[in-house]
Amino acid sequence: MDFTAIGQLAQERFGWKLFTAMRYLPASAEVERVHTSDAAAYPLSGHKTKRDTGWSRQVLVRGEPHFAADAQAIRAAFEDAEAIFALGVGTLINVPVREATTGAVIGTLNFGREAGGYAPEDVARALALAALAAPLFDASR
Repeated sequence: MDFTAIGQLAQERFGWKLFTAMRYLPASAEVERVHTSDAAAYPLSGHKTKRDTGWSRQVLVRGEPHFAADAQAIRAAFEDAEAIFALGVGTLINVPVREATTGAVIGTLNFGREAGGYAPEDVARALALAALAAPLFDASR
């Protein structure tokens, strides 16, 4: 299993226009891109600081998924919202990936589609892929 295979499963189950995987670096409160479906817009090894924000508290600290159903929700959570919209993405799902033994959040899987492309029930489908990704984050350290 690799991130490409996870992306293929996601495409079959709920679709995406953009798929990235980010490793969580708690010491620096950053996330680092370890997989991308669009290297031109979101290159590998790109970093984003995720200090004390609503998104970081929800996804990285509490380990809960985030569903941005529309442009307003994307703008509220992401500083790069305009870059996201420029890719034709208008709804996002971000799911935490947990380390198998400790349960600590070690990364996120991030899926984007056109506006209205996801429904709340797609969050559970995305979350089901997180366990498959955990060993990949361990291997990429």
